[in-house]
Amino acid sequence: MQTRFRAAATALLLTATAGLAATGGAAEASGTHHSSDRSAKTLTITIKTKAGSLALSDSKFRPGNTVFKVKNAGDKGLIQILRLKPGYTLPNAFGDFALAFPSDPNTPADVPAVNRIDRNVVFYGGIETPRNSSRPANKWAVKIDKAGTYYVVNLDANTLTSFKAKGDKQKRALPAKTGWINATTGPGGAGNAFKAGKHNAAKGWMSTTNSAHEPHFVDLEEVKKGTTDADVSAMFGGTGPPVFKKGGHTVDTGVISPGHTFLWTYGLAKGRYVAMCFWPGKADGMPHAFMGMHKVMNLV
Repeated sequence: MQTRFRAAATALLLTATAGLAATGGAAEASGTHHSSDRSAKTLTITIKTKAGSLALSDSKFRPGNTVFKVKNAGDKGLIQILRLKPGYTLPNAFGDFALAFPSDPNTPADVPAVNRIDRNVVFYGGIETPRNSSRPANKWAVKIDKAGTYYVVNLDANTLTSFKAKGDKQKRALPAKTGWINATTGPGGAGNAFKAGKHNAAKGWMSTTNSAHEPHFVDLEEVKKGTTDADVSAMFGGTGPPVFKKGGHTVDTGVISPGHTFLWTYGLAKGRYVAMCFWPGKADGMPHAFMGMHKVMNLV
């Protein structure tokens, strides 16, 4: 099965941070307007994926709920936002991402590196760039909860930029959800699992809260009619056939850290889908989906 997770590219991407100013670190002049008051209706930051760079409509704004809008301006890729905790440096991140996501698919994830990333990198979700510039922007929304420097990375194109959250938190609204897929702890408080609405809408704003203890993302893929979670487990265990619908629809999100909620736009054909997470497990580095983190649902 071909997963669409691209976090392995983060290792190469982060090594370019020393050249941030040359790779799109400056914001565009046409920034999104936002109020200096303690509350504002909404705040939307536009991210343009250009060939060889990323550009933000604003690179300094106050913490609070924020909508990110991704436009294709000449490049594709999955856009991810992250923050490093104090004491964890960019060189630390370079080394850990390279170990946790080796370029050789036959090399297992380095478990201590996975755990260092889990403890020291805060992930704020993300979404894919539209396939071409004629498509509407893709969006996600998340609470930027602390002042500090945040990195905006394209996990496919090895480009990045940054923004700073400064000042007091501002009260801002989030979009209303039309469906939900949440990450939780597994049965008995062990492992990881997905819970989801049984019949989510086929398009709109999906809400994802990570109530588990490890980072997670959503790989949502269309499956054959009648597919069950037992069928998905059998496929991953090598005792059952592939469940994915040929030519089926799919969408990926960025990674979200424990304790965070993000909402993401999607528009898929009605049908049966499975939500999966392939983040490496903190115990042995095995992708979460292979340990049972998948949930079959209908989009109606």
